[in-house]
Amino acid sequence: MQHLSKSIVVLLLSATASLSVYAQYKPMDINADKGSDKPMHNNMDMGMSEAMKDKQAQTIQTYILQRDELSDQIRDEQDTVKKQALMAEQLQLIKEHEELKRTMKKKMMKKHHEKMLNNKNMKM
Repeated sequence: MQHLSKSIVVLLLSATASLSVYAQYKPMDINADKGSDKPMHNNMDMGMSEAMKDKQAQTIQTYILQRDELSDQIRDEQDTVKKQALMAEQLQLIKEHEELKRTMKKKMMKKHHEKMLNNKNMKM
């Protein structure tokens, strides 16, 4: 009986402590951008115009269609030599696309960095 009463006391104390901790918990809004009502990822386009966004989307679409077409050809090809050639062509396409993405990212980061430096110089 004594163990039961101690267990009940421990249970009540732990429940009380956990409720007080839970009451202080406030979920953090990860989309809060210091007063901005836009999520942070919308601010990361770094000033791309709608025409630039459309052109980028068309480029990606073209790449996906080419890659998928090569995948279909690889799947359907019976000759192993031709299959290897198609796989090499697809690999080259993927490498070129990834290099283009890296180049664009570097260009955009450089532009963003320069913008930040200009803003820092203006504040001084």
